[in-house]
Amino acid sequence: MKNPSYYYKFYWLEAIVDLIPRGITETTFDELINEMIANAWYSVREFHIHLSGVQADGLVRDGLERAVLQLAELSNLPANTSRVEIMNAIGEYDAELRQAKEQLTNMVPYRALAGFFSKSSEKADWGSVRRLTEYIRRINQTVVVLPYTLGESSRLKKEVYFHPEWIKMIQDNTVSILGWIQYEKVRWLQNNNPEVPGLVYKLAPMGASVNSSKSNRLPQWDLFFVMFAENQYLMYRLIHERPGLHRRFEACYRDNLHSIWAMRELYREGNSRDRFCGILQENMKPVYDSARRQGYEVWEFK
Repeated sequence: MKNPSYYYKFYWLEAIVDLIPRGITETTFDELINEMIANAWYSVREFHIHLSGVQADGLVRDGLERAVLQLAELSNLPANTSRVEIMNAIGEYDAELRQAKEQLTNMVPYRALAGFFSKSSEKADWGSVRRLTEYIRRINQTVVVLPYTLGESSRLKKEVYFHPEWIKMIQDNTVSILGWIQYEKVRWLQNNNPEVPGLVYKLAPMGASVNSSKSNRLPQWDLFFVMFAENQYLMYRLIHERPGLHRRFEACYRDNLHSIWAMRELYREGNSRDRFCGILQENMKPVYDSARRQGYEVWEFK
């Protein structure tokens, strides 16, 4: 992962780190690649960024970027559509996307583990998926514990089994790992898109600072989240009910809302109270839980 030949390896890892905090212990290539396409949508569609550049003939080089562009053409979804709509469209056009998705399974899941293979005296046989699957299983059993092993099914149905030790490590360090992924993604994109300045400000998540100081404490989730969500929903309603406030929101949100889910799902018009609060909880609770596992203390509210 340190020197990726293709940028979508970062999306593969990001998809895994996104799924594990939800309690998922096994999945399939198909589900992971669906996550990758959804995560890559805004970079490709809204910011018009090439994930791995273009060929001399002008064709897009990267398989993940091609999958996003194909989905956009099939669905006619706007660039700023919600993640829910993107995932629904992926399901709706599954048959049409199958070839592009299968192409992504050829090497990405295997190459993502290549850094561990150097610990073995046995060389990987990159010419056979079956032998690679067996090789990964042997490495995991006899050399080093791998983040995941693979099942016997073929293509998109191939199973991915996450190792319990890696599940715990990822759950305990979700914030730090996702921060590293985002940093490396932005560096890679900027190098491949020198004509697009300031990508770090467009793509990097810049949420509340995770300060390592021992004096920092977290609020009690059950006590404070409901009040926090209610206040956020009140502001959301006012933004969409009062044109003057909406104009102020439009003028400043790009500089203050840096998480894509907040811009494209939370503050989109039409959310009910339950939907709005559900989006907040779905995205904030895994980060909160990870911070607790990393040792952050809780405020003693008196």
